[in-house]
Amino acid sequence: MGKRDDLGYLGAEFQYRLAHHFMDDKKFFSDVSDMVETNMFTDVNVRRFMGTLKGFYEANDYVPSYEQAEIELRSTTNGDQDIEFVVEIVKKIKNTTCEGADSIKTKAHKFFKQQNMTKVYNQMGKYISDGDIEKYDELEELIRNALATGNREEIGIHLRDNLAEVLSEDYRKVIPTGVKGIDEALEGGLGRGELGVIIGPSSFGKTSLTTSFANTCALSGEKCLQIIFEDKEKQIQRKHIGKITGVEARDLSKPENIENVRGIMSYTDQFDENLIIKKFNTGEVNPIQIRTYIKRLINTGFKPAMVIIDYFECLVASKNFKDQWTGEGHTMRQLEAIASDLDIALWVPTQGTKDSLNAEIVTMDKAGGSFKKIQIAHIVISIARSMEDMDNNIATIAVLKNRSGKSGRVMEGAAFNNGTCEINTDNIQMFEGMTDYNTSEAEKKQDKTKDILAAAKLRRESAKKELSVE
Repeated sequence: MGKRDDLGYLGAEFQYRLAHHFMDDKKFFSDVSDMVETNMFTDVNVRRFMGTLKGFYEANDYVPSYEQAEIELRSTTNGDQDIEFVVEIVKKIKNTTCEGADSIKTKAHKFFKQQNMTKVYNQMGKYISDGDIEKYDELEELIRNALATGNREEIGIHLRDNLAEVLSEDYRKVIPTGVKGIDEALEGGLGRGELGVIIGPSSFGKTSLTTSFANTCALSGEKCLQIIFEDKEKQIQRKHIGKITGVEARDLSKPENIENVRGIMSYTDQFDENLIIKKFNTGEVNPIQIRTYIKRLINTGFKPAMVIIDYFECLVASKNFKDQWTGEGHTMRQLEAIASDLDIALWVPTQGTKDSLNAEIVTMDKAGGSFKKIQIAHIVISIARSMEDMDNNIATIAVLKNRSGKSGRVMEGAAFNNGTCEINTDNIQMFEGMTDYNTSEAEKKQDKTKDILAAAKLRRESAKKELSVE
């Protein structure tokens, strides 16, 4: 076996996939960037791309987007033909499959570590051949640094690490929900690596809301995985079709709608590419199995930006606990780790208590089960609806917790159609805090009381007039 001092022995396809993973998993590149050298890549196209990537990272302290990488490459071109060439390089790397991501990253990490150790070994050889015992401390430091390089995730970070990325406007990679009032409150949406919890009573629209989120995500070009338990796949498909076509889910099969619906759906290829609906049986899977399934999807080339698990109570704990509350806290903590480790925006609806059924607004204390679920979440929103609200296709949506911005926004009377999953917060009563909302509710109750008293007074006066006539 010959020397393996470059990535040529693993082939050009490996090098393209590795470049893709560097762009897709920016933390991975940050961890190994000190060990990566452009001449390790034998494919000339990948080498050119990696030279630009590494140069940009060293100058700006963050990994560029594909668009920025293309701009940087264009700035080094000579003529239109060369521009077309670099555009194709970027396009090919961007569209390279994610299949086998874990295996490729593991092999690459070992290769870079090995090359780094080889460099250190050669330096040590020079020191040792000199026979200078005063160099011992330097030798020890070389070994220590070599072992630490590439393992920063095990050590932690310093305040100024990746400072340019930390201070950039897009320090959070958000996935919009498509509901204007929610996105404004969440500074754009739920961030990748964040866990969002939705509280609401059973059958009050949590699935319609998350289906709307998933639909928006897929339509924007991001990939979304929608995990369901109690609904059937066809029910969720019909909800999505209702959202796309504007036809109520229950009316999709009517003869007068079929042709129009089929015509619209013939132009929705991106949903097939960007949305996967996966059903599991209630009470049979735990977060570890969910993680395994998502990683299997990633290895086939489908890396979701957003994942929805509908809903929390359908999961089981990964091991036995002394009580239900401890188990629920542990399960939610595992879901938070999935969001963080896999860099996805994760929405998890959870059932409200029976007190949430008649509530004008569902607050955090009305979440069923362990309160640890709420403590762990980055974002918490709720849905409140009366029977009259459901008849009128409206709801009250509240942002109860928001680690990335201001919480407390209440969207009273938001359009909320279960049949088309159309949720709209335009032209409604919007409160920027619970205090404003509570003040408004108190004023409404006072006005209602005044109306009742005024009506009673009119009845009394009317009765007096009738008696005087008699």
